[in-house]
Amino acid sequence: MICYRALIILCFGLSLSNCDKPGSDTVREDSYSPQAPRKREGHAPRKPTPGSPTAQRIELDEVIKIASPSERARAIADVAWNTLETNPDIAHEAFLQLPADSPEKLRLIRHYAMTQAESDVEAALEWAAALGSELEITAAKSQIALALAETDPRRAANLISESGIAGREFDVAVVQVIQRWAGKSTPDAAAWVTDFPPGSVREAGMGVVAGKWLRDDPPAAFGWLGGLKDAEVRAEAARAMQGVILQQPEETQEAWLEHADPGIRAELERQRAQALLDVGDNIPPPEE
Repeated sequence: MICYRALIILCFGLSLSNCDKPGSDTVREDSYSPQAPRKREGHAPRKPTPGSPTAQRIELDEVIKIASPSERARAIADVAWNTLETNPDIAHEAFLQLPADSPEKLRLIRHYAMTQAESDVEAALEWAAALGSELEITAAKSQIALALAETDPRRAANLISESGIAGREFDVAVVQVIQRWAGKSTPDAAAWVTDFPPGSVREAGMGVVAGKWLRDDPPAAFGWLGGLKDAEVRAEAARAMQGVILQQPEETQEAWLEHADPGIRAELERQRAQALLDVGDNIPPPEE
């Protein structure tokens, strides 16, 4: 009798548990069979977590397939920038996929060269020398020189001049290095500039040195000009100095020129016409 009542209770309990399931009015024979696993329906495959290595790999693989070269380069560069710190391997792969000398690749080169030089200049230079083109090497070495100029401007300037690199990026880097060097030691920067080969870079460097020196110490600036022996270099320095003077208010011009002897004043005046062409409209209006 006891066994029979227990069997009835067990069957009743099983019926209740089955009724809790939607769409199930009766107990099917295979509902509890280990040979009939339940199916998970309506669940999409799990997507990788955004920003995870798997997601970054999928993103790179996808953007490489973009048909438009310009869009593809921008998208690949985005992947490289976004993974520089979190996934260097993917960043390196993306970097290698960029077209040589492309704006996107050059921006990455400048960034990496600057950050690498801040921690290890020699390693940065070795990496730069192994880049794929002259333009890429120039971009890297220019940034390395700028980073180096903060602590060793002389070496930075020599690095640029000894590298044999050329082009607008080189010219800009030279001027920036001279600016930083002049901020630390104008006489040393001036001496380096005067030894530089003639051309637009030396002219720009002369302007940087003249401007810094006149603002800080006009007597020393005119003394430097008077001590230059090479006639071509001296004329170029006088022209640069006159250009800086012409861009100042009349009161400042007069204050500076009080420290110039008649010979220096005459030399500056001889460069006035050319200096006016150099500075263009960057001349303050006459004081009333």
